[in-house]
Amino acid sequence: MALDSYHCVLCHGSVEETSEHLFFQCSFSQIYWDLLHVHVPTQASTLDAMEIIRNGLQSPIFMSSIILLCWAIWTTRNDLIYQRVQPTIQGCRFAFKKELGLLLHRVKAKHKQHLEEWLRIFA
Repeated sequence: MALDSYHCVLCHGSVEETSEHLFFQCSFSQIYWDLLHVHVPTQASTLDAMEIIRNGLQSPIFMSSIILLCWAIWTTRNDLIYQRVQPTIQGCRFAFKKELGLLLHRVKAKHKQHLEEWLRIFA
């Protein structure tokens, strides 16, 4: 796709927006991961970042958490680009909590209590 700029719109730096940058290295995305009390070093590769998150969360639903938080980052980015909605941490918390709530309907019974505790944290 030919675009005027390939720079990350979330961190306002002159950094090319790659998937690694957007989801794990961007200063704005770093704040999102901090919501889960996980610090992902900016030099970490995608695989290293996932391992760090997995170890940091100690959660049986860590992969769903990674996917949902990446989705929240992606939709925040798209809202800024296409609807001019300025990104906020509260907006991210809301988007992530909403997705966790939807996950609650399809999660295995043995993980339901863990997920309900997370939802209380993000209240």
